[in-house]
Amino acid sequence: MNRRDFLKTGTGLFAVGMTGRVLGAGAASNRVRLAVMGCHEKGRGFGVMQNAIKVPGVEIAVVCDVDSRARAAAAAKIQQLTGVAPRQEKDVRKVLGMPDVDGILCETPDHWHAWMAWAAMKAGKAVYVEKPCSFCQRESEILLATQRATNGIFQMGNQRRSSADVISAIQAIRQGAIGTPVWGKTWYMARRPPIGKGKVAAVPEWLDWDLWQGPAPRTAFHDNYVHYNWHWFLRWGTGENGNNAPHFTDIVRWALGEDGYPVRTSAGGGRFFYPGDDWEWPDSVNATWEFADRKFITWECVSCVNGQPYMGVNTGGMVYGLEGSVLFRPNETTALFDSKGKLVRAWNAAKGKGATGDLSKTMSFANMDVAHLRRYVDCIRAKDTRTASPVDEAVKSVSLTHFANMAQLGGGDVRTDPKTGALVSATPAAAKLWNREYATGWAMS
Repeated sequence: MNRRDFLKTGTGLFAVGMTGRVLGAGAASNRVRLAVMGCHEKGRGFGVMQNAIKVPGVEIAVVCDVDSRARAAAAAKIQQLTGVAPRQEKDVRKVLGMPDVDGILCETPDHWHAWMAWAAMKAGKAVYVEKPCSFCQRESEILLATQRATNGIFQMGNQRRSSADVISAIQAIRQGAIGTPVWGKTWYMARRPPIGKGKVAAVPEWLDWDLWQGPAPRTAFHDNYVHYNWHWFLRWGTGENGNNAPHFTDIVRWALGEDGYPVRTSAGGGRFFYPGDDWEWPDSVNATWEFADRKFITWECVSCVNGQPYMGVNTGGMVYGLEGSVLFRPNETTALFDSKGKLVRAWNAAKGKGATGDLSKTMSFANMDVAHLRRYVDCIRAKDTRTASPVDEAVKSVSLTHFANMAQLGGGDVRTDPKTGALVSATPAAAKLWNREYATGWAMS
């Protein structure tokens, strides 16, 4: 399905139509059995699995986590909600060999994402992987090649691709509502606390630290790594560029109609807050991606600021055209402004289409999650690779993360081929970040 057909149809309509064709009323043959990898109670996976079972015919067959407490809590929650206890497993490599598992929901730290998607497709499993779908651009290249070789079902977990309001707003942009779109502005502002100076510590009895590290080179356990601070370490995270930028850089790239890669990426910033703690990634970023047709995207991020949000929200995206602009907010409410900044229209799925002038916060991630997961499940049933966020679209958006990290850490612009994303020029330090180091026995190929 090309982008034009996708926008004509709409994710929700396509999903409903597909479900109507292939899903009988509770037919056992249409039951889709999923395994959740990464299901800590305070993590993303715990919520995703609960939204997955809202899709008719879905069963959480396995909960997989290296934290025994997380496995037990997730299994108890699924049993509470469905009356059926899923199996518990620590090592996802065993899950890949289970014949009754149709798909994997990968809700892990970033360093696992590409390896899990690659291994799942090679094992004949559909994969739903959170953003960023890769840790570096070389992994994106491997995912593209693997999907083509296996015809695997792949979907990245960027839920706004399945937002009815986002789809409607992009359709309006395509129809000329803001004239020619030329610039996408994205931002994120948070008030993250310091993570302190960690110390080497005994591995907790509930954690398999070796398996937690998975594809990453091994290091000693520290008391400030698990379960969230890994985001800020170069070994496992992709920084705020990978953690939050893809939510809206993906949407504004889509809205701009950019089907390729940028020709030049520049980025600056650094670690300015809480000097001396263990946080390795920059906490402040200003990045620009320029495309061959002179359109561009900017990303502004301050992880630890105590300041005023932009356009009333701490994160979002704005697409500027020659005759107006569209604001994409954290919830599903999306707004169209004319060239003088006057609000013309607001899409709000919770209050009906085209609720003009209404920018109230009414929709949650859960609504988008269910729609996004429904599309993934429908594609599993139909053996259809045209997911809401297929691999070729996912890696183009995630490449912005990698090129910005390369430019920022490498100290110079990164130039890439607009059609293939291949590296044209970069500093030696930036070029080195095209690939990553793997633990023995974990390399992707």
